[in-house]
Amino acid sequence: MRIGRGIIEAATFLVLAGCATTLDSDNAITVVPYSIVGGGRIVVDVHVMDEGPFRFAIDTGASISVIFDGLRDELGLVPDPENSVLIHGMVAAGEFPLLSVSHLQVGEASWITPRVASMPGNTTATANLDGILGIDFLQRYAVGFEAGERALRLYSTSIVSERVYRGWASIPLRRMKISENSAAVYLVDVSVGGRLVPALFDLGAGFNMLNWPAAHALELEDARPESGERMSGSLEETPVLARFVADEISIGAVHWQNAVFLVGDLGVFSRIGRENSPFVVIGSGLFSQRDFVIDFANNRLLVRRTSDDTNSLH
Repeated sequence: MRIGRGIIEAATFLVLAGCATTLDSDNAITVVPYSIVGGGRIVVDVHVMDEGPFRFAIDTGASISVIFDGLRDELGLVPDPENSVLIHGMVAAGEFPLLSVSHLQVGEASWITPRVASMPGNTTATANLDGILGIDFLQRYAVGFEAGERALRLYSTSIVSERVYRGWASIPLRRMKISENSAAVYLVDVSVGGRLVPALFDLGAGFNMLNWPAAHALELEDARPESGERMSGSLEETPVLARFVADEISIGAVHWQNAVFLVGDLGVFSRIGRENSPFVVIGSGLFSQRDFVIDFANNRLLVRRTSDDTNSLH
C-alpha cells in the first residue's frame, strides 16, 4: 500500500543579520571523507592506537563504540571478562566485554582512553566493517555531514550551538535514557500519512522501520515480502514481515518522497518501551542525499533545506 501525501507541518526559522548560510570548514576540528555502504550507512576511516585506517560505521543508535572481534584479534587486544557492558542492538541485546584501548583517531580528532566494547561483528549488517562509532564519541562534537563532497566535519560543540544557519531547518532532538548507566538515544517526530509518530534517529540503520502498532495506526495492508527477506542488525537478523512505500514523509520542515519502510518485530521496540504504541526507526538512508549537522549541545538536528522542502510548503 502507498501512503498519501501527509499533512505539511509549518516550520519556524530564526533568520538573523550576519548568520551563517553554510558551515565554515575552516573552524572544523577535522574534515574526513566518508563512504556510503549497505543502503545508506555512513562509514569513516579510524585509526586505533596509530594502526589503520579501519572502517567504522557512524551509529547514533549505539550508546557505546565498538571494535569487532576480527580487528580486536588483529591488534592483539585482550577483552576484560570482569568488565563488560550490556549492548542493545536493533534486533537483540547481549553482554560484551570491554577493551583497553589507549586512543582512537578520526582525522585530527583524538579520543583518549575510550570505553570501547568488543563484539563479534558477524552479521550481514557488519560485513566489511571493523567497528562502530557510537553516541559516546559523537556527542563530544557537533557532527556535520556534507552529502556532495561526502565529508564528515567535527566541530567544537560551542561553534555550532552559538550560531543560527539561514536556509537550514532546525529539528528538535529528544534525548531518551534507556538504561541505568546513562545510555541514551535520540528521538524525533515524523509525519507519515498525516499521522505524527515518534521515531528513533538511528544512523546505524541502513533502512527505515516501524512496528506493528504503527502499521495498524497507518492502516497499512499486510503485504508480505518475498520469502526469506531479512533485516540485519549488529548482533542478529530477523525476518521482514512487510514493507510499504510512503509517498511523502516529513520531519519538521524537511520532506522526502517515496520513503521505503520495513515492518518487523525488533527487540529495540520493547527495550525502549514502545512495543505497544506506534514507533518508527529513521535510518541513515533517508539522510544520505542531505547536508545535515547533529548539534548535541542544543539537542537539535540542522538540515539544509532543498527546493522540495520549499515546494511542499505551498
